Amino acid sequence: MLPQLEAILHASVKVVSFEILDDDPLGRHQLLFKIRCKMTSGNNLQMRIRVDVDTLHYSYQEFTDKPLRRWDNAPHFSHLATAPHHHHNLDGNVVESPLTGDPLQDLPLVLNML
Repeated sequence: MLPQLEAILHASVKVVSFEILDDDPLGRHQLLFKIRCKMTSGNNLQMRIRVDVDTLHYSYQEFTDKPLRRWDNAPHFSHLATAPHHHHNLDGNVVESPLTGDPLQDLPLVLNML
């Protein structure tokens, strides 16, 4: 999955550069990716993807010196129609998210929204 994510980032006109902070196999069926991108907007995007056996946890966070907005699938907002997928928007509200939990489909969506 990591080579495909890198290809998406290389192809994006919104990404100036990126660094892989973690590429860590945690166990036989576990792994963690953490990637930080410098965006053309001057902001940063950090992606954290953790796979545990049959579950994928993700977080995409845009930030400067403080968090701006985030997309993730932590199971905190079960009242949303898209739960567990949700979006912490620029106004600080938690709303539905178009993300699905497939990083290869979700990363282009996030990049498009930045």
